Amino acid sequence: MFADALNLLIPPACLACGSRIDEQNQVICEACEAKMMMVGSDTCSVCGSELKEYPCRACLEESFAFDSARAIFKFGGPVKELIHVLKYNGYESPAGYFALPIAELIESEPALQDHDYICAVPLHPVRRRERGYNQAELIASCVAYLTGLPFEMPVVRKVNTLSQTLLSKARRVKNLNGAFRIKKTSQVAGKKILLLDDVFTTGSTLNEIAKTLRFAGASKITAITVARA
Repeated sequence: MFADALNLLIPPACLACGSRIDEQNQVICEACEAKMMMVGSDTCSVCGSELKEYPCRACLEESFAFDSARAIFKFGGPVKELIHVLKYNGYESPAGYFALPIAELIESEPALQDHDYICAVPLHPVRRRERGYNQAELIASCVAYLTGLPFEMPVVRKVNTLSQTLLSKARRVKNLNGAFRIKKTSQVAGKKILLLDDVFTTGSTLNEIAKTLRFAGASKITAITVARA
């Protein structure tokens, strides 16, 4: 009854385009949902980029420390808008929305289920206080709940790095050098780890964390992101 009254006072709106929707838990309208583009099946088995030519250009330019990377959506349109409101506008509901297709991906592939736990790209404490939460951690914890896999945060961001958004690829790599550390080696040594983040752009952040996990003895690292730029 209270929810119905609230909907009359504050009509629920699509978080991507702002148009009216029937229920607040919809997060996004049907028109925007129809515009969300999935990553195709013809992707690089290592970095997850859509292949236009062989060998994969991204893998020729970069040596990735993770074993493989997967993404659900292409980064653009409503997907980009939802990620933006999750990261910067204080709306947490897109985390659960994005967690569902990631959980479905994991449950559809035995190779993804064969991991010890899920973890997320960490935020520096200063950035986390400013934002109020870590969006990658919200998504990862929801995925863990849906799949039944344990959720852990073995990596700490020890340097409050510049935002990667406007940096070149070379500066992204330099910006992240030495930015992460492991809490306890025992959390990582010999473990198979699913590493989650919101967007794979150049892969610099995921790669730096994967290097840190690998140095601590992780036996397998699979990166999964909501979107691929």
